Amino acid sequence: MSRILETKDLSIAFGGLKAVQNVNLFLDQGELVALIGPNGAGKTTVFNMLTGVYAPTSGEIIFDGKRIDGTAPHRLTRLGIARTFQNIRLFHELTVLDNVRVAYQVNTHHTFIDSIFRLPRFWQEEGRMREESLALLETMGLKQYAGEKARNLPYGAQRRLEIARALATRPKLLLLDEPAAGMNPQETRELMQTIEHVRKTFGLTVLLIEHDMSLVMGISERIYVLDHGQLIATGSPAEVRTNPRVIEAYLGEVAKDALA
Repeated sequence: MSRILETKDLSIAFGGLKAVQNVNLFLDQGELVALIGPNGAGKTTVFNMLTGVYAPTSGEIIFDGKRIDGTAPHRLTRLGIARTFQNIRLFHELTVLDNVRVAYQVNTHHTFIDSIFRLPRFWQEEGRMREESLALLETMGLKQYAGEKARNLPYGAQRRLEIARALATRPKLLLLDEPAAGMNPQETRELMQTIEHVRKTFGLTVLLIEHDMSLVMGISERIYVLDHGQLIATGSPAEVRTNPRVIEAYLGEVAKDALA
């Protein structure tokens, strides 16, 4: 199994504050791995470094055999890294179909001249994007909403649309930032099935940030635990749920029953 992502002593400081310190993690191709920790632990900061939003102060990020730390987000998207956000970032006034079609633009090859003069290559790619977008919506259980504005979708469907839009960039690595945020238990169960389905269907590697422990423990193969910007534990769900440092630093006494 080949290694698709690895960080080496990944660190970032904002002024005098060391937000993330010497984080070493890896994902092998096809894995589903979770990164958990309390609010303010640095999880989203790690995601922001992996996706080019922040440049690390020190350390390395290696993706698919290439060093990528400091690479611009749009270039990372073309290399095969896609993400969703804790706060849904859809084009709310566009249709569901157009939200996905916009994402497909990353992989188009027609030129500016093709677009201006509506040359054959432009129309060929437009047709292909529409077909692939509709197929992706069907995979995500959203095809019936294709003509609806994104803002009109139920909350759980908006979450699935954001994942669909990320998948439209044809990623190798999908980063999900709290995808179950705001969901009820039924929506969370459906989301678990969706994540498993897209991972297998598209052959993806998935890195997940999530506070919902039922989701994390239910689908993760390995878990990294971050606290105050440092990794304090790693292992299988069974190992992490019984780790005293994890219970003390993050889960607390109240959460023991949730992990049983």
